[in-house]
Amino acid sequence: MKSKQRPDALNAQRLYLGWLTDLAQSCGFEDLKVSPDRRTLKGSVYISVMVKIEAGVRFEQLCNFLDRFYSTDLLHRVTSLRIQSRDSEGTALFQITLEAEGLALLDAPQRRSLFPQTHLTEELAAEGTTLKVDRSEGFPQQLGFRIRIQNEYLTVIAAEESTWTVVRGIDRTPAGDHPEGTTIELTPRSTSIPSRTNEDFLELLSQNIFLKPAPPIEYQLKFGPLGEKNHLRGNKPFEFTIAAMGYDSTKGRPEFVLLGTPLKGMHLDAATGKLTWKPEAGQPTGKYSVAFEVRHPNALGGKLSESLMISLNDPNTPPMFSELTPPPVFLGQQWQFTPAAADRETALNKLSWKLGGNPSAGWSINAATGELLWNPDKSTPLGPTVVGITVTDDGMPPQSTTLELTLEIQEDPATLTLLTTTFAKEGKWLAQFYNRSKSKSTELHEGDTFAVADVQGTILKISAKYLVFRSKNATRRLEVGRSLRQSTVENDE
Repeated sequence: MKSKQRPDALNAQRLYLGWLTDLAQSCGFEDLKVSPDRRTLKGSVYISVMVKIEAGVRFEQLCNFLDRFYSTDLLHRVTSLRIQSRDSEGTALFQITLEAEGLALLDAPQRRSLFPQTHLTEELAAEGTTLKVDRSEGFPQQLGFRIRIQNEYLTVIAAEESTWTVVRGIDRTPAGDHPEGTTIELTPRSTSIPSRTNEDFLELLSQNIFLKPAPPIEYQLKFGPLGEKNHLRGNKPFEFTIAAMGYDSTKGRPEFVLLGTPLKGMHLDAATGKLTWKPEAGQPTGKYSVAFEVRHPNALGGKLSESLMISLNDPNTPPMFSELTPPPVFLGQQWQFTPAAADRETALNKLSWKLGGNPSAGWSINAATGELLWNPDKSTPLGPTVVGITVTDDGMPPQSTTLELTLEIQEDPATLTLLTTTFAKEGKWLAQFYNRSKSKSTELHEGDTFAVADVQGTILKISAKYLVFRSKNATRRLEVGRSLRQSTVENDE
C-alpha cells in the first residue's frame, strides 16, 4: 500500500501567512508586521502552523478582521490577542499583538494557494455586475459562493462558463474599479458562523468596551466647503474629495452617490467621497453642476444632497511677441518704443508688462501698454546693450513670455550735424551742413528734403543767417552755427 505524502509544513505556513497579510491589509491595519512562528507535527493527523501579527488598528478595523477571520472556512483560531491603548476617546488607535494557529491536515492535497484563484480577463468597473474569468476550476458549482478581488468581497449569483454575475461590495467593502489581470480568490464561508448584517455590525461597534461612554451629542451631517472648482483640460484628471462632517462614526461611514446621469469620464468613490473626472476631448468648455448625495443615519431622512460646480477650461497659452524692429538709440536723446504682442485668450488691454533682469539706469515701462522709455546719458558706453521685457496674460494660471531686445547705442548724428553757412549762388540760396562724425559736407537748396537720425524735414527758406524747414507737423528755424538738434519751433504764419 502506497503511503500518503505529508504536506509541506513550511509551504502551509507560507500560504497561511500570505492570506493573513492580505486580510489585515484589506482591513486597514497600520505599521503591519506579520511573521511566522513555530510549526508542530501533531501525531499522524495534522501540522500546526503559527503566525504572529503586530499592527496599529482601530476598533472597527479589528472587528472587521475578526469577523472575516472566523467567517472563513478554515481550520484555524486566534490563540492570543493582546490590545494596548493609551486613549479612551474618539477612534483610538490600538497596538495589537495577535497570534493565529492554522491546521494543515496530513491527508490534505498539496496546493499552490490557500484557496482557488483565477483572474479577470476584462476590466471590471465599479458599477459593473458581470465579470469575465480565465478559468473556474476549483470554484464551487453551487452558486452563492463568496470571492475577493483586491479589498472588495463579492457574491457570485450566476455563472455561465467564464462569465459570472455578482453582487458587489458585500461584508461592508466598497465596490471599486479592477483592471484586467487582477486576481480573484475564493473566500469560502464557514457554515458554523452566521452572516452578520450591517445593522449587527453597527451594534457591535457601538459596544466598544475600550472607549468611555461619550456624552450625548446631537449629530447633524453636513458638507465641508465646496465652492466653484476650476479644471484645465489636459493629461491630469480633475480630483476633489467631498468632505462629510458632523456624523456619528459609530453608525458607520457615509456613502457617496452621484445623482442623475454622470458626465462621461466621471466617478465618485462611494467610500471616500473622492470625485474624479477625465473630460473627453470633445467635452465643451463651460460650467458643469455635479449633483450628489451622502447617505448616513445622521442626515435628515438618511441622506443629504448638494451640488458642486466645475468650470472646465482649455489650457491657457502664453502671449506671443510680434516681429520687432526697434528704432536706433542715440546718446543724449530719449528713446521710445512700444513692442507688439498678442494672446489667444486674453485681450490686449488685459496684458501686463514689466522689465526683466537688471536694466540700466533710466529705463521705464508702462505696465498697461508695454511702452518703453530710456534716456541714455552721454556717459553710456557705445555699442550693443540688452534689455529684457516680460508680458503676462490674466489666464488661470497666468502665462508669461520674456524677450530680450538687443539695441545698438550710437552717437547722435543730429547733434553732430551743423548748419555751417548759407550763401547765394547763381541767384539761388544754398545751405551747407557738416557732419562731424563723418567729416562730410552736404549742400541743400530750398525744397530739398533731408533725414538725419530721427530729424526729417523739407527746407522752406534759406537766408543769410538761418534757414526754415518743415518737420512733421511743425515749422522749425535753424540758425547758422547750430546743430539740427538745436532747431527751434517757429510760429506758423
